[in-house]
Amino acid sequence: MVDRQDLYVRNRVLRGVVLLLMLVLVGNLFGMTVLKHSDYKDQALDNRQVSFRVRAPRGRILDRHGTPVADNMFVADITVPAAALGDAGPDSTLLRLMHWFDLPVDETVERLRQQRRGRGRLVLVAGASLSQITAVEERGRQLPGVRVEARPRRRYLYGSLLAHVTGYVGEVGQAELDTSVGYRVGDLVGRQGVEAALEDVLRGDAGTKLEEVNAAGRIVGREAVWLRDAVPGDDVQLTISLPLQISLSAALGERPACAVAVDVRTGEVLAACSQPAFDPNDLTRGISEEAWRHLVEDPAKPFFNRIVQATYAPGSIYKPVTSLAALTAGVVGTGTSLDPCPGGLQLGNRFFRCWKRSGHGEIDHLRAMVESCDTYYYQLGLRLDIDTLAAAARALGLGRRCSDVFAVEVPGNVPDSAWYDDRFGKGGWTRGVMLNNSIGQGELLVTPLQMAMLAARLATWGRVPDPEFVNDPSPEPRFAPALPFAHEDLAWVRSALEMVVSDGTGKAAAQDSVTVAGKTGTTQNPHGEDHAWFICWAPVEEPEVALAVIMENAGHGGAEAAPVAGRWLADYFRLHRQLGLEAMP
Repeated sequence: MVDRQDLYVRNRVLRGVVLLLMLVLVGNLFGMTVLKHSDYKDQALDNRQVSFRVRAPRGRILDRHGTPVADNMFVADITVPAAALGDAGPDSTLLRLMHWFDLPVDETVERLRQQRRGRGRLVLVAGASLSQITAVEERGRQLPGVRVEARPRRRYLYGSLLAHVTGYVGEVGQAELDTSVGYRVGDLVGRQGVEAALEDVLRGDAGTKLEEVNAAGRIVGREAVWLRDAVPGDDVQLTISLPLQISLSAALGERPACAVAVDVRTGEVLAACSQPAFDPNDLTRGISEEAWRHLVEDPAKPFFNRIVQATYAPGSIYKPVTSLAALTAGVVGTGTSLDPCPGGLQLGNRFFRCWKRSGHGEIDHLRAMVESCDTYYYQLGLRLDIDTLAAAARALGLGRRCSDVFAVEVPGNVPDSAWYDDRFGKGGWTRGVMLNNSIGQGELLVTPLQMAMLAARLATWGRVPDPEFVNDPSPEPRFAPALPFAHEDLAWVRSALEMVVSDGTGKAAAQDSVTVAGKTGTTQNPHGEDHAWFICWAPVEEPEVALAVIMENAGHGGAEAAPVAGRWLADYFRLHRQLGLEAMP
């Protein structure tokens, strides 16, 4: 039984403890609400939730085998509020940062001013180094408003190798901001090539999150609240094979040149090189005005997309077109001999030379094609009219754009009587233009892509559809319009072009394991040395691939362009089974 005195003592102790706890609580409450009221008020005001827009990573660009050629890496930018530009005092945050990071003051301030339009925050250091990031983090309370912000940056894994096909990304301009939905100042948008053509597929959707930050702008909360997830862009798969692209670039070497290879069974472009090229990584990392000006003004034109933007006279690789036009018009047969070639043809007061100054002598249609006799084709030109020749060229795909990937693609020029009337006036031109057109010179202009497709159409009797640079998942087959030439005439041209490689000017493209058909060309260049052309396909019997090569200022097609084609074809057939080129995955 508990003693009453002990019970009384326990109750007194308990009441004392309770009273003491109450006094402590009251004291703390008094301290928080009265003595430290201003301190806690300042801390509460310092911490607030801020909405952040999070850019979505762009979709990757893959080659036909699934190898990434363009993806994203995350980098950190050091940013300042736009209002920082208004404070240029010696103790300002902006000046301290420029001093710490050894940034030129005037140039940096001007760069930030150019960013300022429409932005709440400005990028002081893009792709900051670890030491720069650490300096900001360690001095956070001394740098109000300064943040380290992560963002995805585009990365091109093979540098300049695919630059003209993939294109590049750049900061969105005012035109896109005014006309497109979902873009903000500072966003990236595709510029040229696949990046531009498939912008809607690659770009993704930006997200929004809430972060708790203090007055210095530093994130202090542990977890963000996502209001809307950032949705990455979709991947895009090219038809180009990376190993074949590497091989084609190596075969071209360092000279200004272009080459395009097409799978004739599908129209898929397997490789396409335009040289010289630029490294799109230089543009995504940020490029100075001086470096940009150097690229743009470079006389070698690294930004110039020779695949679809450069136009050249086709020269003798156009002679199959002239032959088909002449055979279809009935002005000559496959075995017809015309006047002997003495080294050229006199027309009026002008002598049109043959490439072989000593002449080819007595020659028939087949040998004229195999030996590329200009004089024979001059005579064909005099038997044709310009509209008949132009119609044959257009039926084979010349004179028009043939891809929807490149905004810079040009149609070239296939002149007809209406074109000459418009340029020189009715009656202001003579039949002399036919001599130039018949051998692929004069005002006739083509792109390398068009000439690769010319070879592909001759290889497939016209069945190959227009070229594709991007894998089309649509199951619907694509068709090409039938060619308006007799089957026997196409067969004769195909046989003649096989002889060009086996017994003519294109021997350097011949292969030990397969037969090759092709045509050499040497194009007059008013700005320098002749351009060297070669087009071909292989195997002749069951065609798989067609190729066009042009080497600028290089000389004769048989000596310069045909060997390039020969080296690449050897790689193609060596790698064929290994790469599984029969179909897209």
